[in-house]
Amino acid sequence: MWPSCRACAALLLHCLGALLVCGSADAFTILSPFSYSSLSFKNLLNSVLLSSNANLAGGGRNLKSDVLEDASLITPKLIRKYGYPSETHTVVTKDGYILEMHRIPKKGAQPVLLMHGILDTSATWVLMGPKSGLGYMLSDLGYDVWMGNSRGNRYSKNHTSLNSDYQEFWDFTFHEMGKYDLPANIDYILSKTGYEQLHYIGHSQGTAIFWVLCSEQPAYSQKITSMHALAPIAYIHDMKSPLFRTLVLFLDFLTAATRMLRITEFMPNTKFLVDHSQVVCHDNAMTQDVCSNILFLVAGYNSEQLNKTMLPVMLSHTPSGASIKQLEHFGQLMKSGHFRKFDRGYLRNQLEYNRMTPPDYDLSRVKVPVALYYSVNDLLVSTTGVDRLARELPNVIDKYLVPMERFNHLDFLWAIDVKPLVYNRLVRNIRRVENHRAKLTANLASYLAMQLQRQHLQMHQIQLQATLQPNLPPNVHTPLRVEQEVTLTTSPTSTQPTTVTMEDVVDATTSTSTLEARADSYSDADANARA
Repeated sequence: MWPSCRACAALLLHCLGALLVCGSADAFTILSPFSYSSLSFKNLLNSVLLSSNANLAGGGRNLKSDVLEDASLITPKLIRKYGYPSETHTVVTKDGYILEMHRIPKKGAQPVLLMHGILDTSATWVLMGPKSGLGYMLSDLGYDVWMGNSRGNRYSKNHTSLNSDYQEFWDFTFHEMGKYDLPANIDYILSKTGYEQLHYIGHSQGTAIFWVLCSEQPAYSQKITSMHALAPIAYIHDMKSPLFRTLVLFLDFLTAATRMLRITEFMPNTKFLVDHSQVVCHDNAMTQDVCSNILFLVAGYNSEQLNKTMLPVMLSHTPSGASIKQLEHFGQLMKSGHFRKFDRGYLRNQLEYNRMTPPDYDLSRVKVPVALYYSVNDLLVSTTGVDRLARELPNVIDKYLVPMERFNHLDFLWAIDVKPLVYNRLVRNIRRVENHRAKLTANLASYLAMQLQRQHLQMHQIQLQATLQPNLPPNVHTPLRVEQEVTLTTSPTSTQPTTVTMEDVVDATTSTSTLEARADSYSDADANARA
């Protein structure tokens, strides 16, 4: 009897957890002829669940006013509440999706683009407040902060011709985000600010779509000063999450079921979920530990770094909707062990990719300076996966393992000590890249000045020879001492830019004394000729 009782108890707890977190039909979007006719029943079910959970949680009273307000505010209003300026910008992708970006403006400052992970939004960078939010921190340091929203989340559910109720609207994975969303965001920011490059910071899926961008459109590497990958996603075959490893075992069945039932959206952000999280996750709720354990089940256990008071805010802004096809694509990566394009089946793969299996993304095309930040207790990103990613990226400037054994996937955003543990190092890496580029620019300017000096010396020598030539006997000629190899300037009409290497800069620097000696000798020769 005892084992069966334990099994029943475990099942009951799992059901309770599922009920508390997504205990409504709003957990999925189902497109069917019956969806509108069942709307009243769904609303009735939600009201009953909310009422019962309120009683269980203690009625939701004694909520801190700031927490309650922050849970209800959209990103721009949340930013303005804490005294920072805020702007909302709209971008249209080449395939018609209308994306919303949120900005903490700093005119004339270096732009930084922040991209969230799956089921998340731009709010993730500011919801923990000015003391911990990376968006606020970068603004305080003088950067022009832009926070993107990927297609399908609560801020980017519009299209030029499709309604989000249409199945076609949700026909995308993270591949389309890297191919269409990021280029649109980057081009818009650079056009708006007048800068030629920006810094990029991504979390989880926000890193995967960057690898896709550089693999599919390598030219965009020239528009990125540096890339900082928090919990980087690429090779996730050995993901440790028991929840997702179990789901992958049934991936084919789940895929077929969602298509048959026409389930297209997963965990959209709804008023019910917002109200629900405020009621059952606040400090006085008996069910608060259930809320925190749901996060730990997904990301990894670390109660030490979780600010439980902010749980209503976290779970009001997240989850915020994703395509079922996105989840399917990540499931394929887990199953295959590759970081590659969406597997459409043998026949469609042949038509789409001209091969039976989807091609891998080419990480050697990511020429951008990349810093990787990862942790041991991240259930979604393994250390071996990061090691493999680091070996395949050509320009890794930092590979930082967070020095806390229990640091998890969501701690990169919401941990109490995320600033000293991660963000301070991230900012140092940004500064290091900027200082390196400034030094290269200064060396290049010095190098070009030396080339100009060499050209002037050559012209002076040629003029000197022309002056001396008429006074010599007909059969005597002044030896031509012009060294052709120093003429390094390009023709004004040439379309090919001059390539300057660090070896050239060093060589040019060490030859300064030789140039000065030659200049003295040329001056002496000129004086003797005139005498």
